[in-house]
Amino acid sequence: MTPEMKIRRHGYHLMSLASLGIVAAAAIGLFLALLVFCGSAMPFGNWVLFDLPMDEATRLGAGDRGLLALALVLGTLAYILPLAAVHRVGKALHGCDALSAPVAAAFMRLAHSLPASLLLSVAGACMAAWVRSSHDAWQLRITVSTDPYHFLVACLCLYSVAHLLRLAVRAADDARGIV
Repeated sequence: MTPEMKIRRHGYHLMSLASLGIVAAAAIGLFLALLVFCGSAMPFGNWVLFDLPMDEATRLGAGDRGLLALALVLGTLAYILPLAAVHRVGKALHGCDALSAPVAAAFMRLAHSLPASLLLSVAGACMAAWVRSSHDAWQLRITVSTDPYHFLVACLCLYSVAHLLRLAVRAADDARGIV
């Protein structure tokens, strides 16, 4: 199998896996948001959403349940956005040369999707924290983990790959112009 065909096959596999992930994340996230919005904890009464047990979340007032459901939708979008960018990378690898402007642009969109995903995730968490803090029984709690470190490393790697691909495309165009 030629290297070009291996790259095309890899692109197809990326598209397939990203599509599967998008469907799964959307189904789970929207299902949980619908359960919270409708006020039903069955059969997931012992699950925890934003440090709030599901059975307590479903006993909130209608407005608070709506805000919590919106926080879940934002969290779902935070998962879907990078997967959609991975799907676009796979589509570009499957349909174009590996050293092409569409592949470089797809990698750049993937790199942009990570900070956008973080913003959506933080917005959802802040909305859920606001709902939780509006009740006297709960306290607002902020935790810090090592995830930002891995996030920054992933962003740097993706931006580096996108930049190198852009340079490689320019170099390939220059080489074609000489010949």
